[in-house]
Amino acid sequence: MQDSDKAVAVLLQCQDAVDFDAIDNRPVDLMFALLVPDAQCKEHLKTLSCMAERLNDKAVLKQLRNAQSDQELYDIIVSH
Repeated sequence: MQDSDKAVAVLLQCQDAVDFDAIDNRPVDLMFALLVPDAQCKEHLKTLSCMAERLNDKAVLKQLRNAQSDQELYDIIVSH
């Protein structure tokens, strides 16, 4: 499998929250993006569902917001 055949997930922790038209009307301080090749279109729904479940957990969100490094963000996401 070539790198271009793999899905890539990006999780950003913003230093300053961004005003965004969020459902809860709160500024956004965590952003998640999933970049998926055409060949993995169906598989990405499982990944997206899993991430949505994790990011819906208030304890996980608190840990992510308090993370001090990229590695800590990664560890929090993959450990839950």
